Amino acid sequence: MGMRGFAIVLLLALAQPAFSGTPSPDLERSYWVHASLGSLLQKGYMKADAKPAEMPRRQEVQNAARLLAGPYAANRLYLVYHHELPIDDARRVFTWWREALPAGVEIVPSLVLRMYDKQETPVWTPQEAAALADFFRKNINRDRIAVYDVYPDRDQGPALTELAARFPKGLLRVGVQPEEALPASVVEGVEDTWSGFCHGRRNVEDWQQPGFGAETLRRWVELRNRGRMPIAWDLIAVAWDYRPTRRGEFPGYDDAEKNEPLPPGRNRLAAELIRRTARAEVFAGFSSDLCILDANSRAAAHDGSAAGFYESLRQGREYDGYYAAPLKEIAAIYRELRDAAKRPN
Repeated sequence: MGMRGFAIVLLLALAQPAFSGTPSPDLERSYWVHASLGSLLQKGYMKADAKPAEMPRRQEVQNAARLLAGPYAANRLYLVYHHELPIDDARRVFTWWREALPAGVEIVPSLVLRMYDKQETPVWTPQEAAALADFFRKNINRDRIAVYDVYPDRDQGPALTELAARFPKGLLRVGVQPEEALPASVVEGVEDTWSGFCHGRRNVEDWQQPGFGAETLRRWVELRNRGRMPIAWDLIAVAWDYRPTRRGEFPGYDDAEKNEPLPPGRNRLAAELIRRTARAEVFAGFSSDLCILDANSRAAAHDGSAAGFYESLRQGREYDGYYAAPLKEIAAIYRELRDAAKRPN
């Protein structure tokens, strides 16, 4: 296919709605985002003694909620918390989020239970986890809580027992890795799709060819079709560095200073592949990781620490930085799903 033909295919892909027919209004359109909207997020994630995150102002939370529920079209937010704020401050922030969001946007508090240091240090004591779960159940979401972990098959420790006891029918896992088996206590998952989306520089000539990302993504969806757990699939804004390879193969590293935006049209193609392949009974919808978007956007080579994604949310300004194009594509898919679900059959 020549460049003109490829351009036509790409424009057609961008012009098409993400779905045909009327999607269920319950189809998930979610984002993962730190409740703190913090710029210092090492504490409780990489080490216990790091400096705490800056407490957001109430107006900043309101600004972020307006954007995420409005132009970004979320109906669920996984608000991530890993003790980067003191617990009393975090309770206040979660309450601000609930007050600021429309009733139709669900908050699922998402706790990191083990750090990503060499020791895999527990983030919470069982008593802290129990108290947080009780607070969330009473004030934020009586039905659901999530564990956030992007490493597979980790022993989450006694804190998980406390969460599972309080949410026996509503424990979710955010960051599920492909082919990872989940414990019986987990009832829903949000699956990481990074390499399946990224593998291939061009959409038609690379990503859709045998041995590249589309084939991998289809295999992952077919694997989940064999189970019973509802799975939401991660749409991607941040890709890996395409410059070292000819066809967009994995370069061998994940570097926030070098990672590029996902190629145009890729999220639409992947969303349609997932929709066609997923069994309806286990297809929960779509999600997107804004935590990693913020971390990469703040790199000096991209938007810089003062102009990253979370800073845009705090200011109430739609993000227009280095990774804006794929994020806008994700938001457009979400809006189409939201609007289609409102139309009468």
